[in-house]
Amino acid sequence: MTVWRRYISTHVPRKKVSIIGSGPAGFYTAYHLLSKSPVPLDVTIWEKLPVPFGLSRYGVAPDHPEVKNCEETFTDCARKFSSHSEKHHFEFVGGIEIGKQIKLAQLLENQDAVILSYGCNGDRYLGIPGEQGTKGVFSSRQFVNWYNGHPSVAMDPEFTNFNWSGVRNVGIIGNGNVALDIARILLSNRIDELWKHTDVSTIALNCLRKAPIHNVKIIGRRDFLHSKFTNKELREMWQLEKYGIRGNISREYFSENMFDLGSHDRAFKRRVEMCSEYLKPFDQRTKKNFKKSVPPPRTQEDRQWKLDYLKSPLKIEKDNYTNRIQSLTLSHNLLTEDNRLIVDPNGKEVTYNLDLLITSLGYAGVPLPEFSELDIAFEKGHISNEQGRVLNNDGDLFPGLYASGWIRKGSQGVIASTMQDSFEVADRVIQDLLQPPRYIYERKRTVDIDLSGTPHTTWADWEK
Repeated sequence: MTVWRRYISTHVPRKKVSIIGSGPAGFYTAYHLLSKSPVPLDVTIWEKLPVPFGLSRYGVAPDHPEVKNCEETFTDCARKFSSHSEKHHFEFVGGIEIGKQIKLAQLLENQDAVILSYGCNGDRYLGIPGEQGTKGVFSSRQFVNWYNGHPSVAMDPEFTNFNWSGVRNVGIIGNGNVALDIARILLSNRIDELWKHTDVSTIALNCLRKAPIHNVKIIGRRDFLHSKFTNKELREMWQLEKYGIRGNISREYFSENMFDLGSHDRAFKRRVEMCSEYLKPFDQRTKKNFKKSVPPPRTQEDRQWKLDYLKSPLKIEKDNYTNRIQSLTLSHNLLTEDNRLIVDPNGKEVTYNLDLLITSLGYAGVPLPEFSELDIAFEKGHISNEQGRVLNNDGDLFPGLYASGWIRKGSQGVIASTMQDSFEVADRVIQDLLQPPRYIYERKRTVDIDLSGTPHTTWADWEK
């Protein structure tokens, strides 16, 4: 194997690889290529924002800096391979949107491999009356980008001009980790020890601190068993009680004896124990882990959050004069014995008076404008592919084109799973680059892409 690698390094000419997107998927793909490829590579990451790191920078909760540790790995990689003294060379090009200043077709003609790693940057919708055009109804993607200072929404008047002083009751549709992140910042934004050392947008924080939020409902279509959040995120919510922020779950949806714990995994057992203990008065708890900080005495003005289950949104009502949300009407749901979700046949509905509604339904993948003319297949919110190799609309491999991360398989999984996916796709790219010429698609090589007249940022600019 060593002899083969030495032969490759000596006899195979340099290859050019472009990666579209500088978030975790794009950077982990670049990292693996630069770390593992026996073929000398020129790797370029293209990013439409002037700065790198994508979802790591603008999608992770500001008070979870440990999740952003991957940025240190990316930075070390970029610094190392920006030097032409290395076998491989890395380049970052920011402020360039593929499909606009540079066409995807142009990259495909110029590069030996192009990897689409631009993530899921669209929204999923409820599709109910009142969702569109109502003030105070935001998607989780919009809201998270806003409080993280994303350039496209940091100063958006839809947020900055919104009357936050009128927000007392909030609804969040969805109960994944992002929903809990949003609930946490809504309820705890005035607590300096939680937020002053983070990189949260001060513009967003100052707006949120005007809101006298009293109640946040976190609403799921299914039951407690099917909650999407992790125990870590849920524990952070319960621990807010030390600041007088209380949590609750109706006994209709949760009690310890509801579940046959012998048939569930360890994580779920811990979740049930956690909720059971925190729902008890502090002095009645039996486990030390849930008695670390004595909460302040209860008052009528305590902020509170509630996990609400078995409900689906039906319609949003708004004030006809201000165009602002007034209420959300939901159906009651039932789960059948075979775990199918159905609407309560008795037609039961409930209406919540709300001042703010955030839909946390996950992010949606969006095709690039050239996909249609290039015959690149896109279905169910992601690029059609076979183990990372992109397919055309006939189901055949599209030569030299790959996808990694969320845009390859949909918006699911944490950064660690995105890393693994990116490594696997990078390995396939290396495998294909190692093939003798008669087995790979030979492109008509065009002149190098000239950016001299196009404003853009480099890695050196980002470092400054």
